Amino acid sequence: MSLRKFQNYLSVLAVLILGLMALGAGVRTMNAGLACPDWPLCFGKVIPDFHIGVWFEFVHRAYAGVVGLIFAGALFIAWRSKSVTKSTRVASVIGLVLLVFQIFLGRQTVTMQLKPYIVTSHLLLATLFLSCVLWMLFAVRSERLKSENRQVAVKPTELQTVLGLYWLRYFLPVVVFVQIAIGGLVASTYAGMICVDWPLCNGQWVPTLKGPMGLQIIHRFAAYALVVLFVGLAVFAWAKRSQMPKNLVRLFYAGGVVVVLQTIVGIANLLLYIPPHITVLHQTLGLVLLAVSMQITFDLRSTSKPLNLARTSENLVAGAATLS
Repeated sequence: MSLRKFQNYLSVLAVLILGLMALGAGVRTMNAGLACPDWPLCFGKVIPDFHIGVWFEFVHRAYAGVVGLIFAGALFIAWRSKSVTKSTRVASVIGLVLLVFQIFLGRQTVTMQLKPYIVTSHLLLATLFLSCVLWMLFAVRSERLKSENRQVAVKPTELQTVLGLYWLRYFLPVVVFVQIAIGGLVASTYAGMICVDWPLCNGQWVPTLKGPMGLQIIHRFAAYALVVLFVGLAVFAWAKRSQMPKNLVRLFYAGGVVVVLQTIVGIANLLLYIPPHITVLHQTLGLVLLAVSMQITFDLRSTSKPLNLARTSENLVAGAATLS
């Protein structure tokens, strides 16, 4: 399979995983997680009798099975193809391990009666699994552009700005992932219903940092920090747009837009008392923000070698000037 076709395959897989996670959020918000009381069957049947809650859970399971098979195809292609990078193969193996544990946790969510820590772990493993597929996608895309001689080199005028952004390489996806984890705890403990107003929580900024209400407060202030971070990066990209690669400028703009939309949807989710469709959109936008942050990380990482060479050259020139 050509790199372009493999890239398209992984793009479809990533969208399917995003849809699967959205469906999972729908199952949770409709309280259908225990609609099938057994596992892997549903009421002892492969295909249960129709009931809206039962079929929400049943379709979620069947959908997950299809995604697993498609990922197995991606794993096979990654190890069979000679064109993919080592990082793509490593990500595929990590994804396989995560998928196995995710299946196990899917069973545990039913057998352990939706324990909050199991439900949250289920969400986080799914998020990590999506991250592995996204990394494979970004790596294959980069390799394809490289093979087609279409990669955009960093211009000398952009060098200093890009070097100054290197701290984002690992920090950015981590903070988004942590916020998703906190949001998962808020959802699994039903802490989103505790504060009935905004921006205050029952008339106070910080009533407590303990228990479910504390989770809600921490989630709010972490969201405010992310808004400041991503909107700040978008403003920075606008101010430095002539001194930054265009792909990074577009990604910083995208991050600013998504985080603002995510905040608006989060506030609406709270004020409208957690309606399922808005909850699903809220989670999905959080995953899109993670994808944007990972793309930023990958684009910065992919420029590390030429930039390090350039920086080494600058140090040699400076050292020679000092000696002279």
